[in-house]
Amino acid sequence: MKKLNLIAAATVLTASTSVFAEPMLIEDWNFIAEGGFDDWTSEGSGTNPVVSSGSSSDFGPSILTTGSLPDNLCWGDAVTPAGQSCLGINSPVDQDSTQTWDDDGDLVDINGGAPQGVAETVGIGGDYTTAFKQGTALRHDNFPVTGEFLDTVTIRNGIRLEAVLPAGATVSAPELEFLVDFWETPNVGLDSDGTCPFGPDSGTVGSINENGCSDIFKIIGFEDGDGSDLNIVDSGPGFIDFSVKFTVAGVDASIWHTDYELITRLSGLDVVFDDDNVGFATRERGVNVLDAQIVIRAVEAPEPSTLAIFAVSLLGLAGLSRKRRQ
Repeated sequence: MKKLNLIAAATVLTASTSVFAEPMLIEDWNFIAEGGFDDWTSEGSGTNPVVSSGSSSDFGPSILTTGSLPDNLCWGDAVTPAGQSCLGINSPVDQDSTQTWDDDGDLVDINGGAPQGVAETVGIGGDYTTAFKQGTALRHDNFPVTGEFLDTVTIRNGIRLEAVLPAGATVSAPELEFLVDFWETPNVGLDSDGTCPFGPDSGTVGSINENGCSDIFKIIGFEDGDGSDLNIVDSGPGFIDFSVKFTVAGVDASIWHTDYELITRLSGLDVVFDDDNVGFATRERGVNVLDAQIVIRAVEAPEPSTLAIFAVSLLGLAGLSRKRRQ
Protein backbone atom coordinates (compact mmCIF):
# COMPACT_ATOMS: atom_id res chain seq x y z
CA MET A 1 0.00 0.00 0.00
CA LYS A 2 2.85 2.39 0.88
CA LYS A 3 4.41 1.72 -2.51
CA LEU A 4 1.13 2.45 -4.26
CA ASN A 5 0.77 5.70 -2.34
CA LEU A 6 4.33 6.63 -3.28
CA ILE A 7 3.67 6.00 -6.97
CA ALA A 8 0.43 7.98 -6.83
CA ALA A 9 2.20 10.89 -5.19
CA ALA A 10 4.94 10.77 -7.81
CA THR A 11 2.32 10.83 -10.56
CA VAL A 12 0.69 13.90 -9.05
CA LEU A 13 4.09 15.59 -8.73
CA THR A 14 4.90 14.79 -12.37
CA ALA A 15 1.59 16.21 -13.55
CA SER A 16 1.96 19.34 -11.44
CA THR A 17 5.49 19.87 -12.80
CA SER A 18 4.06 19.82 -16.33
CA VAL A 19 1.18 22.16 -15.45
CA PHE A 20 3.23 24.87 -13.76
CA ALA A 21 6.22 24.86 -16.15
CA GLU A 22 4.73 27.07 -18.89
CA PRO A 23 7.25 29.83 -19.62
CA MET A 24 6.15 33.09 -21.22
CA LEU A 25 6.77 33.88 -24.88
CA ILE A 26 9.16 36.68 -25.76
CA GLU A 27 6.52 38.71 -27.57
CA ASP A 28 8.28 41.69 -29.17
CA TRP A 29 11.64 42.05 -30.91
CA ASN A 30 13.69 44.91 -32.25
CA PHE A 31 15.55 43.65 -35.31
CA ILE A 32 18.04 44.49 -38.02
CA ALA A 33 18.36 42.66 -41.36
CA GLU A 34 21.50 43.02 -43.46
CA GLY A 35 22.45 41.45 -46.79
CA GLY A 36 25.31 41.70 -49.25
CA PHE A 37 27.15 40.00 -52.09
CA ASP A 38 30.13 37.69 -51.56
CA ASP A 39 32.34 35.45 -53.75
CA TRP A 40 31.02 36.15 -57.24
CA THR A 41 32.36 34.75 -60.50
CA SER A 42 31.92 35.80 -64.12
CA GLU A 43 32.22 34.41 -67.63
CA GLY A 44 32.94 35.93 -71.02
CA SER A 45 35.03 39.02 -71.65
CA GLY A 46 34.38 42.66 -72.42
CA THR A 47 35.27 46.19 -71.46
CA ASN A 48 33.06 46.16 -68.35
CA PRO A 49 33.74 43.35 -65.84
CA VAL A 50 31.61 42.74 -62.74
CA VAL A 51 32.08 45.76 -60.46
CA SER A 52 30.90 45.96 -56.84
CA SER A 53 29.92 49.04 -54.85
CA GLY A 54 27.99 50.15 -51.78
CA SER A 55 27.88 48.77 -48.25
CA SER A 56 25.41 46.33 -46.69
CA SER A 57 25.68 48.24 -43.38
CA ASP A 58 25.65 51.73 -44.90
CA PHE A 59 29.34 51.91 -43.94
CA GLY A 60 28.49 51.52 -40.24
CA PRO A 61 28.90 48.53 -37.89
CA SER A 62 27.93 45.25 -39.56
CA ILE A 63 26.13 42.24 -38.08
CA LEU A 64 27.51 39.88 -40.76
CA THR A 65 30.30 37.48 -39.80
CA THR A 66 32.23 38.70 -42.84
CA GLY A 67 31.82 42.34 -41.94
CA SER A 68 30.11 44.75 -44.32
CA LEU A 69 29.74 43.52 -47.92
CA PRO A 70 28.97 45.36 -51.17
CA ASP A 71 25.24 45.66 -51.82
CA ASN A 72 25.47 46.43 -55.55
CA LEU A 73 26.93 44.56 -58.56
CA CYS A 74 26.92 45.72 -62.20
CA TRP A 75 28.32 44.05 -65.32
CA GLY A 76 28.42 43.88 -69.11
CA ASP A 77 28.68 46.24 -72.06
CA ALA A 78 25.33 48.03 -72.32
CA VAL A 79 23.34 47.49 -75.50
CA THR A 80 20.60 50.08 -74.79
CA PRO A 81 20.57 53.55 -73.16
CA ALA A 82 19.09 51.91 -70.05
CA GLY A 83 22.60 50.81 -69.13
CA GLN A 84 24.16 47.70 -67.62
CA SER A 85 22.56 44.82 -65.80
CA CYS A 86 22.82 45.25 -62.03
CA LEU A 87 21.92 43.51 -58.79
CA GLY A 88 21.23 45.50 -55.64
CA ILE A 89 20.10 44.80 -52.07
CA ASN A 90 18.09 47.26 -49.98
CA SER A 91 20.18 46.92 -46.81
CA PRO A 92 20.10 47.36 -43.87
CA VAL A 93 16.45 47.28 -42.74
CA ASP A 94 15.19 47.44 -39.15
CA GLN A 95 12.12 48.23 -37.01
CA ASP A 96 12.64 51.94 -37.68
CA SER A 97 12.70 51.60 -41.49
CA THR A 98 9.93 53.45 -43.30
CA GLN A 99 10.43 52.48 -46.97
CA THR A 100 11.20 49.60 -49.29
CA TRP A 101 11.20 48.88 -53.05
CA ASP A 102 7.95 48.14 -54.83
CA ASP A 103 7.62 45.83 -57.85
CA ASP A 104 9.01 48.54 -60.15
CA GLY A 105 12.02 49.29 -57.95
CA ASP A 106 10.62 52.58 -56.61
CA LEU A 107 10.88 53.39 -52.92
CA VAL A 108 7.45 53.30 -51.24
CA ASP A 109 6.23 53.69 -47.67
CA ILE A 110 5.95 50.50 -45.61
CA ASN A 111 3.63 51.83 -42.90
CA GLY A 112 2.19 55.08 -44.23
CA GLY A 113 5.54 56.76 -43.74
CA ALA A 114 5.88 55.73 -40.09
CA PRO A 115 8.45 53.20 -38.82
CA GLN A 116 7.26 49.65 -39.43
CA GLY A 117 7.63 48.72 -35.74
CA VAL A 118 8.87 45.71 -33.81
CA ALA A 119 8.43 42.08 -34.88
CA GLU A 120 5.72 40.32 -32.85
CA THR A 121 5.98 36.63 -32.01
CA VAL A 122 3.35 34.24 -33.36
CA GLY A 123 2.34 31.45 -30.98
CA ILE A 124 3.24 27.81 -31.48
CA GLY A 125 1.52 26.48 -34.62
CA GLY A 126 -0.15 29.86 -35.25
CA ASP A 127 -0.88 31.48 -38.62
CA TYR A 128 2.16 33.61 -39.36
CA THR A 129 1.04 35.07 -42.71
CA THR A 130 -0.37 38.32 -41.26
CA ALA A 131 2.62 39.10 -39.02
CA PHE A 132 5.41 39.70 -41.56
CA LYS A 133 7.83 42.59 -41.20
CA GLN A 134 9.81 44.02 -44.08
CA GLY A 135 13.33 42.68 -44.48
CA THR A 136 15.88 43.27 -47.20
CA ALA A 137 14.89 43.20 -50.89
CA LEU A 138 16.88 42.11 -53.96
CA ARG A 139 16.64 44.16 -57.16
CA HIS A 140 17.67 43.10 -60.67
CA ASP A 141 17.91 45.81 -63.30
CA ASN A 142 17.75 43.40 -66.24
CA PHE A 143 18.91 45.09 -69.45
CA PRO A 144 20.59 43.64 -72.57
CA VAL A 145 24.38 43.47 -72.31
CA THR A 146 27.25 41.83 -74.13
CA GLY A 147 30.78 40.95 -73.04
CA GLU A 148 31.27 39.76 -69.45
CA PHE A 149 28.35 38.27 -67.52
CA LEU A 150 27.73 37.44 -63.88
CA ASP A 151 27.95 33.66 -63.44
CA THR A 152 27.60 32.82 -59.74
CA VAL A 153 27.28 34.85 -56.55
CA THR A 154 26.79 34.12 -52.86
CA ILE A 155 24.17 36.29 -51.19
CA ARG A 156 24.77 36.48 -47.44
CA ASN A 157 21.96 37.59 -45.14
CA GLY A 158 21.98 38.09 -41.38
CA ILE A 159 19.31 39.07 -38.86
CA ARG A 160 19.90 40.20 -35.28
CA LEU A 161 17.02 40.14 -32.83
CA GLU A 162 16.81 42.00 -29.52
CA ALA A 163 13.95 41.19 -27.18
CA VAL A 164 11.99 44.14 -25.80
CA LEU A 165 11.40 42.00 -22.69
CA PRO A 166 13.48 40.59 -21.10
CA ALA A 167 15.74 43.55 -21.79
CA GLY A 168 19.20 42.65 -23.08
CA ALA A 169 18.28 39.28 -24.61
CA THR A 170 19.96 39.42 -28.03
CA VAL A 171 20.01 36.69 -30.68
CA SER A 172 21.82 36.47 -33.99
CA ALA A 173 19.66 34.15 -36.07
CA PRO A 174 21.60 31.63 -38.20
CA GLU A 175 23.28 33.58 -41.00
CA LEU A 176 21.88 32.52 -44.36
CA GLU A 177 23.94 31.79 -47.46
CA PHE A 178 22.34 31.57 -50.90
CA LEU A 179 24.70 30.32 -53.59
CA VAL A 180 23.09 31.54 -56.80
CA ASP A 181 23.80 30.28 -60.33
CA PHE A 182 22.87 33.29 -62.45
CA TRP A 183 21.67 32.34 -65.92
CA GLU A 184 21.90 35.20 -68.44
CA THR A 185 19.70 33.53 -71.03
CA PRO A 186 19.81 34.35 -74.77
CA ASN A 187 16.98 36.79 -75.42
CA VAL A 188 16.11 35.12 -78.73
CA GLY A 189 15.73 31.75 -77.04
CA LEU A 190 17.77 28.60 -76.73
CA ASP A 191 19.37 27.71 -80.06
CA SER A 192 17.78 30.93 -81.42
CA ASP A 193 14.46 29.14 -81.90
CA GLY A 194 12.47 31.23 -79.43
CA THR A 195 12.27 28.48 -76.82
CA CYS A 196 12.95 29.83 -73.32
CA PRO A 197 14.12 27.76 -70.34
CA PHE A 198 11.15 29.10 -68.36
CA GLY A 199 7.71 30.11 -69.56
CA PRO A 200 6.42 30.54 -73.13
CA ASP A 201 8.45 31.39 -76.23
CA SER A 202 10.40 34.62 -76.47
CA GLY A 203 8.20 37.50 -77.62
CA THR A 204 4.94 36.04 -76.26
CA VAL A 205 2.83 39.14 -75.55
CA GLY A 206 1.73 39.60 -71.95
CA SER A 207 4.15 36.99 -70.61
CA ILE A 208 7.33 37.21 -68.57
CA ASN A 209 9.20 36.53 -71.84
CA GLU A 210 7.56 39.32 -73.88
CA ASN A 211 10.85 41.24 -74.18
CA GLY A 212 13.06 38.16 -74.55
CA CYS A 213 13.73 35.06 -72.48
CA SER A 214 13.74 35.90 -68.79
CA ASP A 215 16.98 35.46 -66.83
CA ILE A 216 17.00 32.95 -63.98
CA PHE A 217 18.47 32.97 -60.49
CA LYS A 218 18.96 29.30 -59.69
CA ILE A 219 19.62 28.75 -55.99
CA ILE A 220 22.04 25.82 -55.89
CA GLY A 221 23.03 26.30 -52.25
CA PHE A 222 20.17 26.91 -49.82
CA GLU A 223 21.73 26.70 -46.36
CA ASP A 224 22.00 28.39 -43.00
CA GLY A 225 25.36 29.45 -41.63
CA ASP A 226 25.91 26.03 -40.04
CA GLY A 227 25.65 24.27 -43.39
CA SER A 228 22.19 22.82 -42.70
CA ASP A 229 19.51 22.82 -45.38
CA LEU A 230 16.74 25.31 -44.81
CA ASN A 231 13.25 24.03 -44.17
CA ILE A 232 10.75 25.12 -46.84
CA VAL A 233 7.44 25.44 -44.97
CA ASP A 234 5.25 26.70 -47.83
CA SER A 235 5.46 27.79 -51.48
CA GLY A 236 3.32 28.97 -54.35
CA PRO A 237 3.60 30.42 -57.88
CA GLY A 238 5.07 33.68 -56.55
CA PHE A 239 6.56 32.94 -53.14
CA ILE A 240 8.66 30.60 -51.01
CA ASP A 241 8.55 30.46 -47.19
CA PHE A 242 11.48 28.85 -45.38
CA SER A 243 12.50 28.71 -41.75
CA VAL A 244 15.49 28.30 -39.47
CA LYS A 245 15.21 27.52 -35.77
CA PHE A 246 17.06 29.33 -33.01
CA THR A 247 17.32 29.22 -29.22
CA VAL A 248 17.53 32.24 -26.92
CA ALA A 249 20.41 31.86 -24.48
CA GLY A 250 21.13 33.85 -21.35
CA VAL A 251 17.54 34.03 -20.07
CA ASP A 252 15.80 32.09 -17.30
CA ALA A 253 14.20 29.21 -19.18
CA SER A 254 11.76 28.61 -16.33
CA ILE A 255 10.31 32.07 -16.98
CA TRP A 256 10.87 32.67 -20.72
CA HIS A 257 10.20 30.39 -23.67
CA THR A 258 13.52 29.99 -25.49
CA ASP A 259 12.73 28.08 -28.73
CA TYR A 260 11.65 29.91 -31.89
CA GLU A 261 11.87 29.84 -35.68
CA LEU A 262 12.60 32.67 -38.07
CA ILE A 263 10.40 32.37 -41.16
CA THR A 264 11.40 34.29 -44.29
CA ARG A 265 9.09 34.79 -47.27
CA LEU A 266 10.67 35.48 -50.66
CA SER A 267 8.10 36.87 -53.11
CA GLY A 268 7.54 39.17 -56.07
CA LEU A 269 9.04 37.01 -58.84
CA ASP A 270 7.92 33.86 -60.65
CA VAL A 271 9.24 30.79 -58.84
CA VAL A 272 11.15 28.25 -60.94
CA PHE A 273 11.43 24.66 -59.70
CA ASP A 274 14.01 22.45 -61.38
CA ASP A 275 14.62 18.95 -59.97
CA ASP A 276 15.82 19.58 -56.39
CA ASN A 277 16.64 23.24 -57.00
CA VAL A 278 14.55 26.37 -56.82
CA GLY A 279 15.00 29.75 -58.44
CA PHE A 280 13.34 32.93 -59.69
CA ALA A 281 12.80 34.35 -63.17
CA THR A 282 13.36 38.04 -64.00
CA ARG A 283 11.90 39.73 -67.08
CA GLU A 284 14.10 41.42 -69.68
CA ARG A 285 14.29 45.20 -70.20
CA GLY A 286 12.90 46.04 -66.79
CA VAL A 287 13.40 46.22 -63.05
CA ASN A 288 12.64 43.09 -61.01
CA VAL A 289 12.36 42.99 -57.20
CA LEU A 290 12.55 39.89 -55.00
CA ASP A 291 11.06 40.92 -51.66
CA ALA A 292 12.03 39.36 -48.33
CA GLN A 293 9.76 39.54 -45.29
CA ILE A 294 10.34 37.99 -41.89
CA VAL A 295 8.28 36.72 -38.98
CA ILE A 296 9.11 34.96 -35.70
CA ARG A 297 7.10 32.00 -34.44
CA ALA A 298 7.49 30.02 -31.26
CA VAL A 299 8.16 26.28 -31.57
CA GLU A 300 7.78 23.42 -29.11
CA ALA A 301 10.69 23.19 -26.69
CA PRO A 302 12.40 19.81 -26.37
CA GLU A 303 11.09 18.21 -23.17
CA PRO A 304 12.53 15.48 -20.96
CA SER A 305 10.63 12.23 -21.30
CA THR A 306 7.71 11.53 -18.99
CA LEU A 307 9.62 8.50 -17.69
CA ALA A 308 12.59 10.68 -16.73
CA ILE A 309 10.37 13.16 -14.89
CA PHE A 310 8.62 10.27 -13.17
CA ALA A 311 11.96 8.82 -12.05
CA VAL A 312 13.10 12.17 -10.64
CA SER A 313 9.79 12.49 -8.81
CA LEU A 314 10.23 9.03 -7.28
CA LEU A 315 13.73 9.91 -6.12
CA GLY A 316 12.47 13.09 -4.52
CA LEU A 317 9.69 11.29 -2.67
CA ALA A 318 12.07 8.54 -1.59
CA GLY A 319 14.29 11.20 -0.05
CA LEU A 320 11.33 12.59 1.86
CA SER A 321 10.46 9.10 3.07
CA ARG A 322 13.99 8.56 4.43
CA LYS A 323 13.89 11.89 6.25
CA ARG A 324 10.62 10.91 7.95
CA ARG A 325 12.09 7.59 9.10
CA GLN A 326 15.10 9.37 10.54
